[in-house]
Amino acid sequence: MKVKTEARRQAILDAAGALFQEVGFAAASMSELATRVGGSKATLYSYFRSKEELFVAVMAHAAAEMKQASFEALNPDDDVRETLTRLGRIYLRFVLSPWAMSIRRIAVSEAARSEVGRLLYENGPKVGWSKFAAYLSVLMNRGRLRQTDADRAAAHFRGLVEAEHVDLVMLDAKEKPGPAAIDAAADSAVDVFLRAYAAD
Repeated sequence: MKVKTEARRQAILDAAGALFQEVGFAAASMSELATRVGGSKATLYSYFRSKEELFVAVMAHAAAEMKQASFEALNPDDDVRETLTRLGRIYLRFVLSPWAMSIRRIAVSEAARSEVGRLLYENGPKVGWSKFAAYLSVLMNRGRLRQTDADRAAAHFRGLVEAEHVDLVMLDAKEKPGPAAIDAAADSAVDVFLRAYAAD
């Protein structure tokens, strides 16, 4: 019996990520993936129970570094504007990356006919933004932001950060903005958010 290894799991994730980007979720087959990584479909299924689970794992792995540098680094003792600005810039750079855009397009196209969209949301964005809402709740309890629904405030912040560029880039209606434009959009989002939610 073959022993599962982290190196093997990582090789599967890397190959799956490339395959999903090349052909999309629906057209990507476990048979093709097995050919690329060397081995059998049975080996793949010993690591991931389904193609949907594999897709979510690919996304989670790619987002791990971004989450660690942003959502998991939120400290209510730090300066609020600086913290929000750092989060906004990191998040916007990530979601506008070609890889993240590709994954989002796949999730949207598959959401009506499979569990991919829901699984992706519950294992990715929902986790990160729930941590952000908890961070906002602490700030509200300390009087650093006005008291209101923290989940709604988190959704407003996300919407503000994404507002200028994300939908247009996802629809190929504009080119991905450069670093300065991304920073400016994130900074503007923070300004608007704090005007709405700063403590009186």
